[in-house]
Amino acid sequence: MTSFFLILLVSLCIYTFVVTDIMKKDYVNVFGYTYFVVATGSMSGTIEVDDIILVKITDKVKIGDIVTYKNSDKDIITHRLVDTSGNKYICQGDANNSPDDPITKSQIIGTVKTIVSPSFILKSIAIFLILFIFLSLVNFDKIIKKYVVNDDTYNKKLPDEIFANPNPKTEEPSSGLTVTIAFNEMEKLNKAHEKELEKEEEIEVLDFDEYLDNIVSKKKQKRSNEKETIDLVVSILKCKNNKVTKARMNKKWLTKYQFVYKLCHLLLANDTEGLVEEINTPPFKEIYDYDLERVGLTETIRNKIYEMPIYVFLRILAYTTLYNDDELFDGVYKILKYKVMIDKNNYFKEIKKNDSYSIKQIKTLVAFMKKVSNKFDEKNVFDLDKIERMVKIKNY
Repeated sequence: MTSFFLILLVSLCIYTFVVTDIMKKDYVNVFGYTYFVVATGSMSGTIEVDDIILVKITDKVKIGDIVTYKNSDKDIITHRLVDTSGNKYICQGDANNSPDDPITKSQIIGTVKTIVSPSFILKSIAIFLILFIFLSLVNFDKIIKKYVVNDDTYNKKLPDEIFANPNPKTEEPSSGLTVTIAFNEMEKLNKAHEKELEKEEEIEVLDFDEYLDNIVSKKKQKRSNEKETIDLVVSILKCKNNKVTKARMNKKWLTKYQFVYKLCHLLLANDTEGLVEEINTPPFKEIYDYDLERVGLTETIRNKIYEMPIYVFLRILAYTTLYNDDELFDGVYKILKYKVMIDKNNYFKEIKKNDSYSIKQIKTLVAFMKKVSNKFDEKNVFDLDKIERMVKIKNY
């Protein structure tokens, strides 16, 4: 919008220069209007010196109108019409003691419709600058990330198109070994794991005493939002599976579980290229064109997940595999895939070496997934150690 007005203003200036300086006309005609800058104080009290007046080009005037006309000396005057006599029109400046010489209709340029003072323009600019500075201070970090470093991942609008495909793929029937996981046992394992993390968090919080209180508060809020999002998805999974007590992980689900595990290790190895390739070419077939609201992925929840860092996505994907929820897995996976696709500067798909918290989150997820494997895998079908070896061989 700003660019449009700037182009319009420049075009108007060029047009005015061509008409008045090259074509030697007295004024421009822009869709039946013209404009002038007032040079004298003859209309003081109504129009001041240096005011800009917008004039509608017309010869239809009535007494009381402020009229712009051309006098016998070819000067352009703007005064109020005070009387008419036959085909003669008499004007007088509001600050003048005597009327002007009579004029004819042919001398009239038009009537004044708008008066804009330089002080109004300056005040408008000042108000705009104050508002801009205020908004910049309030949203400084977002403006920097969006417009200075050009980070598209901070665009929170999540298009629904990523969940649809004109040629939907059909899931093939899975075969192979299965692993039975009891939900209540898995939840006990998860709660025990969460308690271990909480103990580590308590120790970590003590290290923040040397920092400012607001920094600690921001970090706590960030972690609170992450936990709230994970808990929300787990609640949806429990509601959808409230009549099921056990999940049978077949070959298809083991593939997805291994996929999440591999992404964790690619992140820890800082193999961005391998991570992107793996996400863009998954070892499973995706589901398309399902009812997002029905499966629990409302717009609010989708946007909440979308704002999360990559390790939260991986934790959610791990839970959806354990609950065998095709639709939720694919919905969260599609958001992950979209964020990776638009992340041009690797803010989302790369963990910085000094980001100890994010690294710790990935490592704790790996530890939890291993615990699940050790607890329920009696037939050695998870192959998590093999995945670790493969990632290390590729990267070292």
